[in-house]
Amino acid sequence: MGNLINVPNITPEVMNGLDLYESKTASKFNKKNYLNTRLEDGETIKEITIRLLPMDLKTGYPFVLTHFHNVKVPKDIFGCEWKSYLCLKKNTGIDHSIYGDKCPFCEINAKAYELSEKETDAVKKTALQKLSIANKSIDTVIVRCIERGHEEDGVKFWKFNIRKKDKMDPFNQIIRLYNRYLQKSREKGLPDENILDLFNGRDLIITITEGIAAPTVQCDNEITPLSKDEEQIKAWVYDEKKWTDVFTPKDYDYLTLVSEQKYPWWDKENNKWVDREEFNKRNSDKENELKEEESQAEEALKSEEVSSKKEEDKKFIQSIVIEDNEDDLPF
Repeated sequence: MGNLINVPNITPEVMNGLDLYESKTASKFNKKNYLNTRLEDGETIKEITIRLLPMDLKTGYPFVLTHFHNVKVPKDIFGCEWKSYLCLKKNTGIDHSIYGDKCPFCEINAKAYELSEKETDAVKKTALQKLSIANKSIDTVIVRCIERGHEEDGVKFWKFNIRKKDKMDPFNQIIRLYNRYLQKSREKGLPDENILDLFNGRDLIITITEGIAAPTVQCDNEITPLSKDEEQIKAWVYDEKKWTDVFTPKDYDYLTLVSEQKYPWWDKENNKWVDREEFNKRNSDKENELKEEESQAEEALKSEEVSSKKEEDKKFIQSIVIEDNEDDLPF
């Protein structure tokens, strides 16, 4: 199937001309928006087959480089041990006019590193170094894709970390596959093969294995189009969901609370993020005050009713006395 319709494609020019680390132009939760690469209970291995979509519709480039902070949080408060947050300082694809460009995790990272360089006590120095590393941002890649067998879910986003030491992350594996198939086609004197082409490319098979940190990526044996339906290709390629809609940024105040091991809660009355525990305590105190005021009001009302009843009884007695006296008057 040739390129019969005009949509952004993942071309060799794009793959050869751009680098992941170059600067590029840059909802509501729905689990269908995410490619689930986690093993479920009882699973030791699973395979997922996907087809990459262009991420940048101007160039067709399928990858976007982002930066996340993976933060350990109190499980009894958050319900999990780790949370992942977009770095407000290093990411260029987010709206900084809304979220700002300061990051509390980067601030902790820099401050702890600075203090560790000056610290002479070995134990304290190690603790500061660990604190700095814990708050360091991680290079992360996000791709758009269609999951085979679940095409009805539409466009999904897959996020994975770059492994700089062994380069066994999915990004580097896909680049190696791309170059390998391109080189083989040239060695055979065939037209250049582009495994990421939407019309004459290959699906990618992802294998997740228990105990192995990074998933493995292989190419499907067959060359196939993204879809035989050209309108469906257009719908997927031009899907309006952005990666920032799926991996939504949090503002500085929100992230600061997380960095302090607190659960952020939106205070509608004061229009700001606050610590949920303090918010609940404050509301509880207000509720107790309100109950006390209501109790006092009820007591006052009862007292007033008793006083009013006494006054009515007094008037009634007086009226009886007056009537009795009137009956005793001589005519």
